[in-house]
Amino acid sequence: MNSKKNTVKYSELFLHYQSLFTKKQKSYLTDYFLNDFSFKEVAKKYHVTTMAVVDSVNRSKKTLNFYESKLHLHEKFQKRIKIYDKMTNKNIKNKLEEIDKI
Repeated sequence: MNSKKNTVKYSELFLHYQSLFTKKQKSYLTDYFLNDFSFKEVAKKYHVTTMAVVDSVNRSKKTLNFYESKLHLHEKFQKRIKIYDKMTNKNIKNKLEEIDKI
C-alpha cells in the first residue's frame, strides 16, 4: 500500500476509533493524520523527541488495525456509503446520512 493510501486508511480508522485513545495519543494522531504534520512537527509542538512520536504513531496504527479487526466500524461504514451512493430517493438518502452522524 502506498504512503498516501496508507495515510488515508489510518486517518479514516482514527476518525472511527479516536475516543478509545488517550488524550496525548489523540493529540499526536490528530496532528499527524488529520492536520498533515510531519513527525518532526508533532514532536516540536509537544516538546518530545521525533522518535517518541514515531513510536506512538506506529503503536497506534497497530491498535487501529486491532480495533478494526474486532469491531469492523470502518468496514461497515464503507458498505453503508456504497449503499447510499446507489440510492435514488434523495430524501431517504439524506435522512440515513443524518442518522449516521449521530
